Amino acid sequence: MKKLAALAAIASLFVLAVPDTGAEAKVKYRIKNDYKISCNTARHKVREMGFKTVKVKSCISTVYSFFAFRNGRTYVFYVHSRTGSIWQG
Repeated sequence: MKKLAALAAIASLFVLAVPDTGAEAKVKYRIKNDYKISCNTARHKVREMGFKTVKVKSCISTVYSFFAFRNGRTYVFYVHSRTGSIWQG
């Protein structure tokens, strides 16, 4: 009886370990290279904030910088490649 209970417990673990392939398994941003977002993904994140034109200033270090234009004004934004946080410079 104990063996049967142990086998049932092990079988239930295999049922719980099935990966989910539904909508909740989708990721909005593709992450690669030790959990860093790409320069292009960071540029799109700044563009989603309502800026029509976003040009790359620098994507060399872990903090990417961009020029963003809206209503005739120029803004500088920084995006941390590992956390995805955005701040204005």
